Amino acid sequence: MNIRHAQAIVAAACVAWPGSARADAAEARTNWFHDPFFPLSGEIAACPAPLGPLVTEEEALRDSHHRNERGLRCYLEHRCIHPSSYDYDRDIAARIQAARARNAPRRSTLWVLVQGRRVWIYGCVAPGYGRGTLERALRKIPDVELAMEEVRIGPRGEVPYRLR
Repeated sequence: MNIRHAQAIVAAACVAWPGSARADAAEARTNWFHDPFFPLSGEIAACPAPLGPLVTEEEALRDSHHRNERGLRCYLEHRCIHPSSYDYDRDIAARIQAARARNAPRRSTLWVLVQGRRVWIYGCVAPGYGRGTLERALRKIPDVELAMEEVRIGPRGEVPYRLR
């Protein structure tokens, strides 16, 4: 065994050993699965930013089996051409961004998250917005399986999504 091989084994053991990571690193959140997450509009300055796809490493590990199973099931049930439903996400995100001018309500601050052919839209819209309008527009985009809106209407009230 050469010295580099031995160093690699020791480094791997330190990473895998419980308690070897710093506590603050365990709480760091990142977009582990590279899910498309982007702003759609930004006219309401006081709208809180959603957490979106940011999860801890522990949460990502816990979700990985479900994501793998759900992504593959689409293919095995012949509902998807691609081997995973998550393979559609970048194209869906690009279509949403291209349709931005037609679909974003005036006077809104919105973010979009795409995960496994499912789309969430988070944010704030002005009073008078018709609930469900964004969902209906997103469902018309090719390959979108499900669309959900979690928006606050008007300047007051609870924000219906997890905050960053």
